[in-house]
Amino acid sequence: MSPDPLPPRLTRVIRPLRWVIPLILSALGFGYTIWESILWDGYPILSVQFLLGLGLLGLAGPLLTFVTLTWAERVAASYERAEEARERQYRQLLALNTIIAAVNQSLDLDTVLHRALDHVLSVMRIESGEVRLIENNRLTLRAYRGVSAEFVQQEQSIPLGQCVCGKSAARGELIAVEDLERAPHLSQTTCACERFRAVLSVPVRTTDHVVGVIHVASQTPRAFSPADRALLVAIGHQVGGAIEKAQLHAELKALNQQLEARVVQRTRDLLAAKEELARKADALRQVLAEERRVEERTRAQIAHDLHDGIQQIIIGALFETQAARETLAAQPETALQRLDDAQQLLRRIESEMRDAIYSLRPVALDAQGLAPALRECVVSFERVARIPCELQIEEPPRRFSPEAEVAAFRIVQEALNNVEAHAQAKRACVRVRFGPREVRVEIADDGCGFDMVRVTNEPRTQLGLMGMQERAESVGGKLDVWSRVGEGARVELTIPMV
Repeated sequence: MSPDPLPPRLTRVIRPLRWVIPLILSALGFGYTIWESILWDGYPILSVQFLLGLGLLGLAGPLLTFVTLTWAERVAASYERAEEARERQYRQLLALNTIIAAVNQSLDLDTVLHRALDHVLSVMRIESGEVRLIENNRLTLRAYRGVSAEFVQQEQSIPLGQCVCGKSAARGELIAVEDLERAPHLSQTTCACERFRAVLSVPVRTTDHVVGVIHVASQTPRAFSPADRALLVAIGHQVGGAIEKAQLHAELKALNQQLEARVVQRTRDLLAAKEELARKADALRQVLAEERRVEERTRAQIAHDLHDGIQQIIIGALFETQAARETLAAQPETALQRLDDAQQLLRRIESEMRDAIYSLRPVALDAQGLAPALRECVVSFERVARIPCELQIEEPPRRFSPEAEVAAFRIVQEALNNVEAHAQAKRACVRVRFGPREVRVEIADDGCGFDMVRVTNEPRTQLGLMGMQERAESVGGKLDVWSRVGEGARVELTIPMV
């Protein structure tokens, strides 16, 4: 940057006076000596008085004056140079402060770069410039002034180490070229097309590394002074700090956006989980209510069976034994017949009591395990539903936890009840496979099947499936149901053997 010339100062006044004043003094000294010594006192020209006066007034005095004024000129010149340096430093600091204020007014990176470039060109009084940042080992053009559209298109991204700006960024040092025509190997063809002659490139640094380059160019040869270079280096550091600040702000903004997105997503997940928990809680309440209704119906059925079935049979048996007792002496044959009838009634009581106890909890399940209990379950199903059912048991049966055995038995029982009530099946099959770590149970039928979507959305049937699912999950198991309309249904249960 070339500073404005200072206004005329003392050196411009002293410089001509250091010649004029000694000459005037010399002329006056010669004249006075001649007048006083020759014309007034009458001394001869070569007299001591004349020569002494001539030497003192005509030569020594002007010479001393010349030396004094020359020293004064040098002192004034030194002062003016110091004043010029101070003025230049002041203007550089003012320009640097202006750029610092400009780049710190915004946290947007592109705004920072354009403002910095505008002030650099204004301060250095140069017509063209650009700011490039390093992205993926290439210099990408981010801000520019005074270049053509063709230059922008062709020089949008260049490799590190190419051209003056690329070399400056790669080396991390300032590169100045006073005339590119004398160093054509340093420039690109596009720079020649822009008629650049003098160029100056300075790396832009953050705290620990180079992030880009500031590149200014002139179409006339130019010598960049040390002050120009020092100023541009300082600007490069300030722009680097502003870039780092803008990048940190962009990263912080991105992190905030990510955090907000995560909070929004987490809120949505929590709301969805809350709704799911509410739905499951409602479903659980319905299941519990249904279980209570089933329990009450079971109790009512047992009471009804005991009252209308077993109790009536017991009363009938009592009547038969009483009648046999009364006719035993007079009519022994009739008494024997009544005793036979009473025995048949007692057998019916035993059968119905066994069925009632089995409906509550099969004794074989506790005494012998799942396989024998399922055999009784299948036999009971065939007798009641009149649907053939095959029981297949693979591998030798093994005992596992009582809770898991009860859950498996109840799920099979519920599945067979569904086959009886809804499947319209001609046959059914129960397969049990005892593995080393788990037991697999499959209940299948060849009935009418059902639509899985419709059934899972229908509250009544949904409760039945949910109850089976809850039983399986309560013992660490898994329940899968498959069905299609017209293709039967299949229930698969897997329970770990612990």
